[in-house]
Amino acid sequence: MKINRTTWITFFFLSAISLAAWFSFSYPQLAISDFSIDRAKATAIAMNYLDNKRNIDPEVFQRAAVFRMDWKTNRYIQKTIGFKGLEEFIDKHDFDLFYWLVRFFKENTKEEYLIEISSSTGEIIGFSHTIDENDARKEIEREEARENAKEFLINKFRFFDPDQYTVRSNFATHLDNRSDFVFSWQKNSVNMPWSDNPGSGTGKLVTRAIISGNEVLAFAKNVFLVPDQFNRDMANRKTLIHNIMLIIQIFVLALLTYGIFLIITRQNHLAMHTTKRFYINIVIISFALSLLSIFNQFESILYSYKTTLSLSAYLWRNSVNTIISALFITVAMLIPSLSGELLHYETSSKEKRGSFLHYIQSTFASRHVTESIVLGYFVCIIMLGMQSFLFKIGQTYLGVWFEHKWIDNISTAYLPFLAVFTFGYKASFSEEIMYRLYSISLGKKILNKVNPGGGKRNIFVIVILSSLIWGFAHSSYPIFPVWFRGLQVTCLGMFLAFIYLKFGFIPVIVGHYLFNVFWSSAGYIFGTSTPFYFYSCVSVLLLPLGLGIVTFIMNKKKEERALRWHLNKHQLYNLEVLKAFLNANKETFLGKSQDQIKKEITPHGWDPAVVEVALEDFPRDSGSSLI
Repeated sequence: MKINRTTWITFFFLSAISLAAWFSFSYPQLAISDFSIDRAKATAIAMNYLDNKRNIDPEVFQRAAVFRMDWKTNRYIQKTIGFKGLEEFIDKHDFDLFYWLVRFFKENTKEEYLIEISSSTGEIIGFSHTIDENDARKEIEREEARENAKEFLINKFRFFDPDQYTVRSNFATHLDNRSDFVFSWQKNSVNMPWSDNPGSGTGKLVTRAIISGNEVLAFAKNVFLVPDQFNRDMANRKTLIHNIMLIIQIFVLALLTYGIFLIITRQNHLAMHTTKRFYINIVIISFALSLLSIFNQFESILYSYKTTLSLSAYLWRNSVNTIISALFITVAMLIPSLSGELLHYETSSKEKRGSFLHYIQSTFASRHVTESIVLGYFVCIIMLGMQSFLFKIGQTYLGVWFEHKWIDNISTAYLPFLAVFTFGYKASFSEEIMYRLYSISLGKKILNKVNPGGGKRNIFVIVILSSLIWGFAHSSYPIFPVWFRGLQVTCLGMFLAFIYLKFGFIPVIVGHYLFNVFWSSAGYIFGTSTPFYFYSCVSVLLLPLGLGIVTFIMNKKKEERALRWHLNKHQLYNLEVLKAFLNANKETFLGKSQDQIKKEITPHGWDPAVVEVALEDFPRDSGSSLI
């Protein structure tokens, strides 16, 4: 069914409002993202520092560079003084919320170097030289070490004025062959409470250095110290997350178990058989993307390596674990796909656009598909507006705050756009298949039996329940209070369910994909980043539109073919044998329905698919012939 002009105008109007809401409420929170320094530049800066400032040859070490955001500071400051306060804090105190960590290490050796580099300026804001506890250094007095640390920090960081700081740490660790002196200075102007309770602690900003002999073993600029009581409070809050996720996992396990039951008991269902190859291709792509992530996220894997282990054994074990995990995810994706197609065919066969079966039996290369893809872009924009509006209400009245944890893995990838695409592809297909195609079809099947005359009331209940499960399955996302994320995503789920029921499966797949890709790449697009990050992420966003242009140009005639079994060579051979048997015994079977004949033949080991094809032309009277 063609989407009419009134519908397009409505979606355009809603999208315009949504864009305005997003730019008003959400855009400012992306402007602080700064990725001016990429991995190559950060690594070069770190290597140059070791070579020229430390007289260390970096080439003799293995290295790994990962991107990080100081999410603990982000969390604490947003919780205490809000996002505007965070922006002001960053500007006032020259605080680096985003940075690179470049690690230099050797297998089976404790000594290593860790260099922290600002992603906005390329400044080295932290350094650590880890050495064996038996390594010797020249013995010096504490006072001399303190003066050395102070002089170093003054020369290293222009902002560091000891008169504006108070000594916070001043202690020594005495080892067999050296003494390590730890000094830190707390900035006087930063003393940020998070609670009215005076005993709950305050956030502090410190600069520190570790001196051993004549060497500065470590230093760090502007480290924000989060009170221990706050961390304990957050850990307590996360208990609710774990409880919610446990309940959701039980629901999802029940859905998957019933899906397995359907596939086993209805393995000869024609709709499932027809879509099987298509969904296998979908999950093969998902599996391949999971394998590619091993290489794309190799820096993260290497960074986590513990030098007490064999590096080759560590990498092999990590790869095997990733492959096993990908296989489980692939199977978990295939189960609701096939069972969802089966259920949709039985409960909503007239709503053809609600599954992929209709397109498999006709064509994907039609202008109807182009319309659905374009509609998916409007769906994404409206979802962004809804999310921004809901989040603004949460920030204003419910003390909601969020974290950017997703930035770490995406930015650490060799190809951030591939990580973005992988996330968008896997989440959109797996979640829409599970919570729209499968869950809504299953809900219809159950409620139509329990309440046959329920009609729209049944649909409303199904939409609410499936959206609630999907919504609270996202409770582990770093948004606080933890229940807010569940309610927010439930609202988005209800909107997606409406689009699915009204306009079909393709718009929700495209809309969901674009929504995930947009939020994963928005920091590179609207923040400060390299041209490669910017253009590659924009390309991933435009990918569905490119497919839409292709389908528009091809514009194949949409004629739905009848459902038929596709038999392999072995099945075709058995088909001829069965036809001959039926011809030879046609008097025995004449007068019986096809279901009766199936029940007689199938238990004798005949393939149900072969039986169904053989019976398609079975004679209706004694003068007919099978062949």
